[in-house]
Amino acid sequence: MARPRTRRPERAEQYESPAYRDLQARLAAGVRRLREAKGWTQEEAAHRCGMPTRLLQRVEGEDVNATFTTLARLCEGFEVDVAQLLQPRK
Repeated sequence: MARPRTRRPERAEQYESPAYRDLQARLAAGVRRLREAKGWTQEEAAHRCGMPTRLLQRVEGEDVNATFTTLARLCEGFEVDVAQLLQPRK
């Protein structure tokens, strides 16, 4: 069973801010769009990005506070610039 996330109480508002939620949604949509365009499963995409499948699933599910390391792995795996991952949703 997954342990509940622990977040610092003083940062709680940041995780609910419109800017944070928008970036999280844009990243999730970008990863999903690129993965589907390549015809990859989540498992294959995770492998190509050098990360556990569960982490990729959490990114797509808007359930992770992605680090720069995660962003770099996604860019390398999908062979795109970070701007392509964070394109505004349509």
